[in-house]
Amino acid sequence: MNKALISGRIRPFPRDRRLAMPLPYQVMRLFTSPEGHLVEISYLRGQAGTPEPTHEWLWVTDQSVTILRPRHSAGETQQVWVFREARLQLDGQHAELAWTNGQQLSLTPSPTLPSEQRQLIHNHLS
Repeated sequence: MNKALISGRIRPFPRDRRLAMPLPYQVMRLFTSPEGHLVEISYLRGQAGTPEPTHEWLWVTDQSVTILRPRHSAGETQQVWVFREARLQLDGQHAELAWTNGQQLSLTPSPTLPSEQRQLIHNHLS
């Protein structure tokens, strides 16, 4: 006997099933530490027909995405980025992230961002 599906029934969505949709951003630089991932992304923002590329630095953990908001200071270079939340020092293949609360993290380059963090960034940009 075939059971008819009842309208309105909610079934759990399998966590290992990913939606196949294009990502609206490109990872420019990626650093990782046991505490999370530091990601520089580029994405198109603006009205249709005149999109402007935007760059953002994001701190991504297992559960959240934090935008690092740049401060425009005279001391900022390609090796030093000053944000309201932290200071980033790039040194060749390594990076140091010093949060305003005093916590300092040593970061190493990473070739890929885990799919869970990619989804968090996608959700953040949506």
